[in-house]
Amino acid sequence: MATAAKARARGKSERIEARATADEAAVITRAAELSNSTVSAFVVGAAMAKAETVVARAGHTLMPAEQFDAMITALDDATPINEVVELAKRPRRIVRR
Repeated sequence: MATAAKARARGKSERIEARATADEAAVITRAAELSNSTVSAFVVGAAMAKAETVVARAGHTLMPAEQFDAMITALDDATPINEVVELAKRPRRIVRR
């Protein structure tokens, strides 16, 4: 193992395992070779890239521009809705102590 690879490996303590078909393993191994990477480093790198995308998207709501404009228009409309006003006037069912 190269010196840089050993240094990176020392900081890693968690193990992740996955099952793959022979075809999947062959493609992953080939891709790792083409990337001048170990299979482990290649898989972790690919998984991290996907994980970062998923986590980033979880903090955002995506919608078409027309839907966004309709939502903003509805939020800007200060016209009271009688049903909601009446519900707000009712006594609370849960009282904080």
